[in-house]
Order: sequence, then C-alpha cells, then structure tokens
Amino acid sequence: MDDQLLTPLSNKQKTVIVTGIVLAILLPFALTLPIAFSSLNRPDKVLASRFAFWAAVLMLLLYAAKVEHRKLLMWDEKRIDIVFFLVSVVAMYFLSWACALVAAIPRLLGWHENDAVFRKIVQLFVNRQWLMLFTAFTAGVTEELIFRGYILTRLSLLIKNRYLPVIISAFLFGAIHFSYRSLREVIFAFLIGIMFGVHYQKYRNIKVLIAAHFAIDIVNL
Repeated sequence: MDDQLLTPLSNKQKTVIVTGIVLAILLPFALTLPIAFSSLNRPDKVLASRFAFWAAVLMLLLYAAKVEHRKLLMWDEKRIDIVFFLVSVVAMYFLSWACALVAAIPRLLGWHENDAVFRKIVQLFVNRQWLMLFTAFTAGVTEELIFRGYILTRLSLLIKNRYLPVIISAFLFGAIHFSYRSLREVIFAFLIGIMFGVHYQKYRNIKVLIAAHFAIDIVNL
C-alpha cells in the first residue's frame, strides 16, 4: 500500500483535500453554465463547453501543485506493455456492453426514458465528425483525469476503506451524466465508474482508462 495512504492527515490537510474534491465536481459546471446561457449557436456551445472541461483540469492541476503540493495524478503511473494495454481496452469496451444491459433494466420494466437530449446531441454531430471526435477525446481525457486521477485518489486519502472511494467516485461520475435526463445513462456511467475505478486501483495506469473511455464514447455516438 502507498505510504501516503498510511500517513495520518492533519485537519488542515483534510480540509484542503475536501476543498479540492468539491472544486473538481463544481468547476466543470461553473465553467460551462455561462456557455449554456450564451447566444452562441449549438455547435459552438458544445465546442466551448469542451474547452471548459480542459480549463477545469488545468485549474485542478494548479490547485494540486500550489495548494496540495501534490501532482494531479497522485498515484505514480505503472509501466505496462502494449499487449496488456490493448487487451485491457478491448476487455473494458466489451464489459461496457454488460453495463449497458444492466442500465437498460428499468426501461425494460416500463420506466419511461427521455432520449430527447441524447438525440439532439447525436443530430448535432451529423456532418460534424471532427466535433464528435473532439467531444469523445475531451471526455476520455478530462473525465478520467478528474474522476479517477483526482477524485478517486483524494478520496482514498480520506477513506481508508478500499471500496468506498471507488463507489463514491463512480456515484459522482454517474451524477454528472444526469444532464442527459436519462436514468439509463446515469446507471451506465455509474457502472463504468466502478469498473474503471477498480482497474485504476489495481493497475495504476490512466492511459488505459482514457483509451477505453474514448472507444466507448466514440462508438456509442
């Protein structure tokens, strides 16, 4: 186990870490909200909101360095070979289908799903493949850095139980997908968050998660 996970935290350190977690959750919303209410057309709003996520990561990077005095990726990246990388990405992609099946259960039981938001997003990408690629790439990189690279690792400092940080970070990851107004999407994101969190805890390689996240998003879109 990491030495930093065993070292007791002072109340000041706990406050700094909790503040960082709150910032990680709120920054994407705070930066994208003005864009949502701006006079930009829809494609430009989507593009600007993606840059807002990159800005949120940059702010977290600065907060980690200047306030926490830590790296954004608190856990050192473990070296893996190309075979393990590819097998992991493919495995998580196919496991995402199992997550999708579980997420569809409420709909199969009669829950009414509102697909209007998701349909508008998909229609937006018609003849704008570059925007679709940039959106999927941004989600893969920024959401993994925020939810697994930052939030999960900081929760692991605060909570000594191995599983609770994974569950809490996955819950938060699912909650941000409520913007789609779809219970299925929230459940799907939560299950993906569990799978990715467990993988990151064990193998400590964010690149695998970024690639798998991008693959899942680009194929779904």
